[in-house]
Amino acid sequence: MLKVDHIGLAARDAHASARNLAAILGAAEPTVEGADDDMYRIDLDHGAFVLFNPATTVHPDHVAFRVDETRFAEVVKRLEARGVAFGNDPEDPRNGKTEDPLGGAGRVYFVDENGHLFEVTC
Repeated sequence: MLKVDHIGLAARDAHASARNLAAILGAAEPTVEGADDDMYRIDLDHGAFVLFNPATTVHPDHVAFRVDETRFAEVVKRLEARGVAFGNDPEDPRNGKTEDPLGGAGRVYFVDENGHLFEVTC
């Protein structure tokens, strides 16, 4: 067996970053983790999770999530409601498009406050 356990992401404000991503994805409120209670965990399906850890310097990463079409539509609505720019092109993640240029049912990219590029596809 091989599967992803968790993804660690640096953030200037780990709590705010975790809360924002959880809200966009429709995940539960982040929980506190770590020996110093300074990391925040977003639980995903099948036991995987995203862990935001505090950092003064952040090197942007790219993280992709696959969802079903219903959840994809919900994510797009949440992005719109929160005023988060999105698009279907990683080179232009603010073009407002949701169709998947790779042939899937939908694809969006958005950039968080740390510069991380998130992708949601179905």
